[in-house]
Amino acid sequence: MAIDPEIYTDINAPILFFPVRHHSPAAARLVRQLIIDRAASALPNRPPTAVLIEGPSDFNDRLDELLLPHQLPIAIYSYVHTADNLRRGAFYPFCIYSPEWQALQTASELDIPVKFIDLPWSERTTARTIENCYSDEALKRSDYIHTLCEKLGVADFDALWDTLCEIDPALTLAQYLERCHQFCWHLRQTDAGISTSDLEREAFMVEQIQAAQALYSGQILVITGGFHSSALHAALKDPRSIANPPTRGLLPQMLAGSKEIVNQGIALTPYNYDRLDNLTGYNSGMPNPGFYHAVWAHRQTGSTNIAATLLQQVVKSLRKQKQIASTADLIAVQTLAQGLSDLRGHAEIWRSDLIDGVIGGLVKEDMGQTGTHPFLAAVYQVFRGRDRGRLAPGTPLPPLVTDLHQRLQALELFPTATKRSIDLDLTPDLQAESPPERTKSALLHSLRLLQIHGIGRTDGTDFTTHTDLTKIWERWQLHWTPDFDSSSIEASIYGATVIEATIAKLQERANSIERNAETATLLLLDAALAGVDECLEFSDKLIELIRQEGNFLSLARSLHHLLYFYRYDEVLGTAKQEHIAELLVEAFGRGLWLLASLGTPTGEEDLLLKGLGNLLEAYERAGHLLTPYRSQFIQILDRVSQDVQQLPSIRGGAIGALWILGETPMARILATLRYYAQPEKLGDFLTGLFQLARETTQRDSHLVLSIDELLLAYSDDEFLEALPALRLAFSYFAPREKNNIAQTLVQSTEAGELSTADLLNIPLGADVAVDAIAFESRLFGLLDRYGIRGGNARNR
Repeated sequence: MAIDPEIYTDINAPILFFPVRHHSPAAARLVRQLIIDRAASALPNRPPTAVLIEGPSDFNDRLDELLLPHQLPIAIYSYVHTADNLRRGAFYPFCIYSPEWQALQTASELDIPVKFIDLPWSERTTARTIENCYSDEALKRSDYIHTLCEKLGVADFDALWDTLCEIDPALTLAQYLERCHQFCWHLRQTDAGISTSDLEREAFMVEQIQAAQALYSGQILVITGGFHSSALHAALKDPRSIANPPTRGLLPQMLAGSKEIVNQGIALTPYNYDRLDNLTGYNSGMPNPGFYHAVWAHRQTGSTNIAATLLQQVVKSLRKQKQIASTADLIAVQTLAQGLSDLRGHAEIWRSDLIDGVIGGLVKEDMGQTGTHPFLAAVYQVFRGRDRGRLAPGTPLPPLVTDLHQRLQALELFPTATKRSIDLDLTPDLQAESPPERTKSALLHSLRLLQIHGIGRTDGTDFTTHTDLTKIWERWQLHWTPDFDSSSIEASIYGATVIEATIAKLQERANSIERNAETATLLLLDAALAGVDECLEFSDKLIELIRQEGNFLSLARSLHHLLYFYRYDEVLGTAKQEHIAELLVEAFGRGLWLLASLGTPTGEEDLLLKGLGNLLEAYERAGHLLTPYRSQFIQILDRVSQDVQQLPSIRGGAIGALWILGETPMARILATLRYYAQPEKLGDFLTGLFQLARETTQRDSHLVLSIDELLLAYSDDEFLEALPALRLAFSYFAPREKNNIAQTLVQSTEAGELSTADLLNIPLGADVAVDAIAFESRLFGLLDRYGIRGGNARNR
């Protein structure tokens, strides 16, 4: 079986198929030349009467928008939201050297009708969240590529395409059509994985071409990705050639799980070369857009000195990075690149020649396994390009963008090209229902959640740690770039208004959380910050996650956040809300269950004590909600406190909690203290006890005296062994609290000659004192060894 040569030899065929690789300068140049030359011909039936382009057919009634004076690159953005809350979007990018763009612009200049003929993306959605519909995935997946690369001595698909179609500036239209048709036909013949989606698209495109045939009497020019051209040609000659084409509309139902589309849209959006470059973007098509843009620009002027221009840009990039390349180095690069180009049979110095020239002429060190180097990075930066698109004034925008702009302007928050910072004072104003500063903060947090570029919180109160709440404030930075526009348009996938989109974004994130109650609770914080207080579905999801949480630490942190929301957060408007109370009760109950099955963990004692403290604090601060759990809480604490297999710190924490709740006698606390009197255990036990019963321990004379007695009974070596853990235990106390302990000790002893100040103001640092004790211990040990001291001398 062979390709029908008519597809590339009959230039006057009623339907002329022009195969392209998306974003190919050669294809763009030749399709523009074809349309202009044939339109200028005086021969009958030579100018095409219609130009059909692979593009989203649901944009046909808005093609005039593509003729506005945009700054390229831009893209058509199509998005869809299904009933099962899945949101997907796709891009159709255009740059100056895209063949689709040149065909559209050239045909429009000559008043030739243009139509997009591809199946609307919303009708062929797949599992991908974001897709580039002008990618080369179908071309790259054939085994034929590997064989052809070996035969032509090139490294990969991109180099293969360049060799066949891009490098030679004198490539003619006839040569291009034959090469591209042959190449893409062989790729398709050796591809066993033609997708159902591709078949459905091709069946739809055939329908569109047939409809155009009925409408236009002259030649029709069809511009599609080369992978589809031969299949469309064959289907028009023999409709049976597309084996069992799927019924239109069946595929979306299968892929979407029979979920109907609840919202969809399509709009123009700014794009940029970073996203177009397949070195940095997903499934993007041809790499190095900056390089191919330079190729396009030079060949439009007839220049062939592309390499010199690019090398000058590389030098500028290197200088900005403080990397120096001498004139001799640059001459060496140019000479080496020219030699490699000649050796490889390139008509001009090409991408690979310049890269290898830089490696050979500038890189004098081993690049290591990563293959990176500042000189090489500068080359790739130039090859990537910096062009950023911008839509022309008056371009229709999705409803979300209009709403977003109106809200920003009303609050005087619209970003400009000049960066500016604003400070918001969020201190609760009891006289105002909705303080302006809080309204501004909520809008900016919504845009942060929607990932709108140019809006960023740079400083202010940390609502996640709840520290330093003396002043409630935020600092935001606002800065307009083209990415602000593109990200705003792309956020339209979530809804038509800022509030609607924010709720949808929060719901999407909630659905992605599987078993992490803390993450979900922080999402509740994000909702509150954005002023969203009607997220009942999200609350139901959070209850489900709390009930499924199997990690005590995560659950305890979640409980801590919920308690803060419920008790204190007047700023965010969550205080005393019923759904927060319900979540708090659920989290406390689940926390008790996890505490009961805690086992004997090691390595996380401090975090576990904090978790235990979170349970105790919740009960103390929201006892009116949690009273039904009191007996269960006490039973679990009692069981943990009596478990001799449990870690000393955890037992200490459990006893401390029982002490705070008034459920354990002092005799039991002191008995457990004596149980852990060994130097290697005492500090750990006190760490747990102090952390949970911090206030109570400072002024209890029985406990302070008992600790003092244990320490006085230690030998020097035992004291030194116990000291590190003891210092850690007492580090939980602030200076004022240590003063309270010293005062309790002085008042409880008969050491009248000592005062609290004497104990606290010892003119030695702790480290010096430890060193002194260790030195004295060694010294007196030597004296005892040689019998220099008497028996009572050690009692100093």
